[in-house]
Amino acid sequence: MNRMMNRMMSWAPLLLVSLLAQGCSVYLAANQPPKVDLAPFDIKGMHRDMVVATLGTPVSSVKNEDGTRTDVYQFYKGSDTGWKTGRAAFHLVADFFTLALWEIVATPSELLIKGDKLSARADFDKQDVLHEFKVAGAP
Repeated sequence: MNRMMNRMMSWAPLLLVSLLAQGCSVYLAANQPPKVDLAPFDIKGMHRDMVVATLGTPVSSVKNEDGTRTDVYQFYKGSDTGWKTGRAAFHLVADFFTLALWEIVATPSELLIKGDKLSARADFDKQDVLHEFKVAGAP
């Protein structure tokens, strides 16, 4: 009985460390940027405030001499909520069954899945209404 107790106690630190080490991939999957729907930007007439609310603050904004404005935005394409939740749940289960060894594969994978960082140019008229929206590299 004493021998069995000693054996269990020798595994306890490993189990504790593995439980505490879990979660990097779970956290990364769950906190991916949300998917950005670019379809509304094809419709002209969106006010600049709506563009900023969707994409965040532009990395550059130039007020042109004729009163128009050109903004440049950078953002991640992002992931759907269901896809993020499913990946996070899978990582959690895999971490549990592999005593966190899954993190060796999962964490670098999640860093790659983050997606491409996109750049877009938005041209606004004098009233800050969207005239043209162009994602760099898109047709």
